[in-house]
Amino acid sequence: MTIMVLNKDKIQAGYKWYSTGQSTSLSHVCQNRALFQARLSSLYQMLIKNYPRDSVLLLNAVVAEIGINCFDHNIGKWEDIPGCWFDYELEQNKIKIVIADRGQGIFSSLKRVVPELKNDQEALEMAFQKRISGRSPEQRGNGLKFVRNIINGNKDRALLYYSGGGKILLGGLMENISEYLDFNQKSQRGTCALLTWSLDEN
Repeated sequence: MTIMVLNKDKIQAGYKWYSTGQSTSLSHVCQNRALFQARLSSLYQMLIKNYPRDSVLLLNAVVAEIGINCFDHNIGKWEDIPGCWFDYELEQNKIKIVIADRGQGIFSSLKRVVPELKNDQEALEMAFQKRISGRSPEQRGNGLKFVRNIINGNKDRALLYYSGGGKILLGGLMENISEYLDFNQKSQRGTCALLTWSLDEN
């Protein structure tokens, strides 16, 4: 079993890339959907051998939804570097995952199908409360509403999600996540998700 120490610098590195495009290494950027799915599969195979199956399956579904959205909603819309930053830290029974992209963001994606949307925050709240897609009329994936239903109100999970000037915080596992609430958020169009998850849930 691989045990790593939680390292705030790795999370900051993903956020910095999301907000500025700057990074000393792009090794954590999955430049296409196939590469993201391959890395997620490797993580899943490692976790399923060591932690409760139900928890790992749910985590895998949530990460897949967030990560695949980075590709499905940004075709031809990348600001500069295509793909998503995908990295994680594992310590004992808790895992922290960062997923970020430099694409068009939630507001631009949804405004095409909901023109009355006013800003990033309103778009984020709609994305997490309704089954809606910027690729309408296509019905794709479970949507961020699915992610919200899995995490919100659960003391063993938490999600901090940025897009542009908007921010959503879900779940009750504030340990090792509240310190990221004060990131110097810029008006970056893409998305940045910080997920924490207790794999041995009570």
